[in-house]
Amino acid sequence: MLRFLVTMAACLSLSGCGLTKVPDFVHDHDVNRLDAVGASLESARAMATKNGFRCDKTLDRNRTVVAKDNVKRKTDILECHKTSFDLVCPQRRYVVFNADPQSGKVYSVGRRITQHSCF
Repeated sequence: MLRFLVTMAACLSLSGCGLTKVPDFVHDHDVNRLDAVGASLESARAMATKNGFRCDKTLDRNRTVVAKDNVKRKTDILECHKTSFDLVCPQRRYVVFNADPQSGKVYSVGRRITQHSCF
């Protein structure tokens, strides 16, 4: 019986897609805690790395984005991510820093979570 319980616990911890997932509100809290608006992109990168995110080595420079009010704006984008410990169907959490190309200051921070299917 003990062997069954240990085997079951091991299977759930390695492949139980729900056990290592982070809910949206926890990810939102983690991203808001970075408090990167107004900081330089390098400072934002350092804050994200300190909090366990891996950031892209290069910036997506002078990309045109459309704001909520349909205004087009040039921006530099830095994307960072963190992956759950689940081996079978990992969850990847992203934080995206949008910065003004001229000043290099972050003006908005985005977030998203990608769920990978389990088979």
